[in-house]
Amino acid sequence: MADAEKFFDAIDAARVLRVKELSEIKRTFAAPSPADPFSIGSKAVVVLTYANWEGFYNECVRIYLDFLEEAGTKVADSGWLMLTGALSADFDTLRSRNHSHEGRRDFVAQLQTRLACGFEDFDRSVVMARSNLDFARLSDNLTLLSFEFSALQRSRIRLDKELVGWRHGVAHGDPPDLTAVSVSDHVDFTAGLMLALSDLFQNAILERLQP
Repeated sequence: MADAEKFFDAIDAARVLRVKELSEIKRTFAAPSPADPFSIGSKAVVVLTYANWEGFYNECVRIYLDFLEEAGTKVADSGWLMLTGALSADFDTLRSRNHSHEGRRDFVAQLQTRLACGFEDFDRSVVMARSNLDFARLSDNLTLLSFEFSALQRSRIRLDKELVGWRHGVAHGDPPDLTAVSVSDHVDFTAGLMLALSDLFQNAILERLQP
């Protein structure tokens, strides 16, 4: 059995580090500068805050999957949809063979092996953030992880519009009007999402320990 406390502490440590960075962002940019006609400060806040959000999510995923691997959990036993990650290479092979009769046969022949595999053979990219961790991507990943995430629903609109949408606009040359952005509020919202996210992953570890 894996040492759950170690993974709990790893999630807490990752969140504390991110929150400290967010606090520094707030301290540095909270007071708007009159000599900032291009809203560089607000743009920096938007980009750096999103980077912490996506980075923390990926850290939680890595820690959780490390826990499952150390615990010797079979992918199929962690949630049926998690087999998506176990079958990732097989999907690619099937596609490269144009879904031929032989390709489908070989795909099915591999299923028995995949059903018994552990997380050392799991393609982690299927549940990682990929530069656009909006609610659709987040909910898709959490569904694959078999997490219950209804508590995040109330943050859906703000997550998409502000945390992800503003960053997308800044990063792709179509920045929104950020002159009225409250740095403190934006940072606090992100920190709250991180706390909710850490709870999801830590609760999932707890559930794995129950007989």
